[in-house]
Amino acid sequence: MRAGALLDRDGTIIVDHGYVGSVERVELIPGAAQAIARLNRAGLPVAVVTNQAGVARGYYGIDDVEAVHRYLEQRLAEHEAHVDLFLYCPYHPEGTVAPFSRASDDRKPGPGMARAAALALGLDLESSWVVGDSAADIGMARAVGAQAIHVGDEPLADDGYSAHLPDLAAAASFILERLAILERLAILERLAIPERAAR
Repeated sequence: MRAGALLDRDGTIIVDHGYVGSVERVELIPGAAQAIARLNRAGLPVAVVTNQAGVARGYYGIDDVEAVHRYLEQRLAEHEAHVDLFLYCPYHPEGTVAPFSRASDDRKPGPGMARAAALALGLDLESSWVVGDSAADIGMARAVGAQAIHVGDEPLADDGYSAHLPDLAAAASFILERLAILERLAILERLAIPERAAR
C-alpha cells in the first residue's frame, strides 16, 4: 500500500470549458503537465478521477471521453508526464440517456472512483491526496479519508477539510514537501529504534 495522487480533470489539469467532450476543447492549464511530471518523478502514482455527466446528458459519448483522455496522454507526454489510470463516471440521476440516467457511487462526491483507484494502483487512501477545484472533489476525499487540496482562485466556503492553493503546480509542491517531511521522520524513527533497543 502506498500514497497516490487522485486528480480532478476539468478545472485542475485542463481548462473547464464546460462539458469538454472533444479534443479540440482540451486546453492544458499552465504548469499542470509539469506538476504531473514532478509527481511521476517522485514515484507517486497518479490517477485522474472525473465526473462526465455530459455522457448522461447526451452531449457526447463514452468514445469521446476516451478520445479526450488519449489526447491528454499525448499532450502530457510532451512534458515527460503520464497518468497511471483514468477513471470517469458517465452517470447522472437527471441524465437524458437511459443507460446512464441513474445515481452512482462513482459520481463524486461518492467514494467509488477513489476506491477503484486504490484497488487498481495499490493505494492507501488515507495517505493519498485528492486535488480538485470543486466541493465534489473535496467530498470524495472526505468520504474515503484522503487528504485534500482545493485549487482555484477562491477557497471553498465553509471548508474546514482541505488546503487551498491556486493551482495544480502549487498542489504538487505542497504534496511533495509533505511527503519529504514524512520520509525524514520515518528515517529518524528507524535510527532511533537501535538506540532504544540498546537501553
